[in-house]
Amino acid sequence: MSRGLVEPLDAVSLARESASRPRYARWRAVALGSVYVLVAIHILHWRLAGKTLAPLEFNEVMYTLELGILTAGFIFMALAVVATAVFGRFFCSWGCHILALQDLCSWILKRLKIRPHPVRSRLLLWVPVVVALYMFVWPQIERIAAGQALPALHLRTDAQGWASFLTTNFWRNLPGPGVIVTTFFFCGFAIVFLMGSRSFCFYACPYGAVFAAMDRIAPGRIRAHDRCKECGACTAACTSGIRVHEETGRYGMVVNNRCLRDLDCVAACPEGNLYYGFGRPSLFAPALSDRKVRNVYDFTLGEEIAMTAIFTIALLSVRGLYDILPFFLSIALALMLAFLTLVTWRLARRADVWLGRWRLKAAGKVRVGGFVLAACVGLLVGLVVHSGIVRYQMAAGWRDFQSLSSDHGASLASLDAAIGHLSFVDRHGLLPTPRLRDAQARLNYRAGEILFGLGRLSDATARLREGLRLQPENAAAEGELGALLLEQRDLGGAIEHLRAATRLQPDNADAHHNLAVTLHSAGRIDEAMTEIDAALRLTPDDPKSLEFRRYLASMRSR
Repeated sequence: MSRGLVEPLDAVSLARESASRPRYARWRAVALGSVYVLVAIHILHWRLAGKTLAPLEFNEVMYTLELGILTAGFIFMALAVVATAVFGRFFCSWGCHILALQDLCSWILKRLKIRPHPVRSRLLLWVPVVVALYMFVWPQIERIAAGQALPALHLRTDAQGWASFLTTNFWRNLPGPGVIVTTFFFCGFAIVFLMGSRSFCFYACPYGAVFAAMDRIAPGRIRAHDRCKECGACTAACTSGIRVHEETGRYGMVVNNRCLRDLDCVAACPEGNLYYGFGRPSLFAPALSDRKVRNVYDFTLGEEIAMTAIFTIALLSVRGLYDILPFFLSIALALMLAFLTLVTWRLARRADVWLGRWRLKAAGKVRVGGFVLAACVGLLVGLVVHSGIVRYQMAAGWRDFQSLSSDHGASLASLDAAIGHLSFVDRHGLLPTPRLRDAQARLNYRAGEILFGLGRLSDATARLREGLRLQPENAAAEGELGALLLEQRDLGGAIEHLRAATRLQPDNADAHHNLAVTLHSAGRIDEAMTEIDAALRLTPDDPKSLEFRRYLASMRSR
């Protein structure tokens, strides 16, 4: 009888205790959702007013550090860093739009009863640190090594090519909508599905590396009272993969700088033992217990080295590919490929292989999912190899183009070498690259000029035609090709290209004059008179055009 009375009372007390716990997750969801609402309001204000505050993008920090331009993004980042040094990494979990997508993905997967297994790697944790050093520190080292002074901080406006605070071009430093959606999908959803909650934050984000460094000195931390029973509820609730109960047991606080202060562990503690408070930073936290925090990793050191190598090769192969893939998207894609390649390698080496909760190989027998994964990874590796070759040709061709652009005495052989790299990308690339096609066209024009000077008119014509194929609607090239065809007595072709030149550049008197001469040679006197009159309207005192008009008038009067 008494046992029957005790159980309902315990259930009621537990229900009341659960109801009394703070609901930080709901407030955080509201805060993260508000980030996108504010972005929408920001864009709407720009559309209505035509001018607005510049996007608060952290990547603008590079423009401040390298060029000295004081941007809104730099000030926003500076404020976030200072706040992190005091309160800890609240911004990451309460104000980051990418983390909002990652947590949304985790919530959706949980609803679908899919729980991605978090990937625990010791070497990949250094990726954000290396990327941060590359973005923020390496340019300064290069500057100092070159003996250059640090740039002076200054403001700019839209009229100077870059706005600091107010701008009429909201998208001035942002990719197109398609690239944004693709980046959000892979950095916010796909990487969570494959590598676990907040994997982009811990294995890719360079800003997270900066915040993690500042977190070491933050006095605001998750702390514990003495009565902790180390039940592990806090660790189970932590979506950052921190062993909260072990860290609070050893240090009396969470010292791991991956802690994003989402306060889920505080809400989950059944004893109310955890709290957020100020005190000694983790950098100076003494050990209160001999019990050490366990570091659990999913890979051997050899596998970690192999995965890091694959990541590096993949990143170098796809970064900036076809002038489309942004840096952060490239990092996410390289991380996922490195992880999936290692899982595929395990299919050949181990008797049992899992991908998260999915079993790919059991007792030495590969399942259907394993074959599908191996086929997909093989295709992806092939694409990366192809991308690496294309990326090399892109870099080599663009480097040669930049050096030749300022070399007015460039040889035909050097131009052909650069054209070879660029034409490889044009022929074998999966997508067009406008910047490289324009460069290839300009090099062909230069080669055409050299060949014309050597008297190789047919070869010069071929180069100009190739340039126009790559860069249509080029008035100067149309005019040059028309004049070259006139030299070869190809009157029909010359008229076609000279008309294109006058259409594209109607205020070019020389083009109208050359077209008039060509039409006269073809016996089309009336059309020639029309073109020479157009030339004289632009340059009334040009003696060459005046003389030619008098000649045409005499021809008409006969």
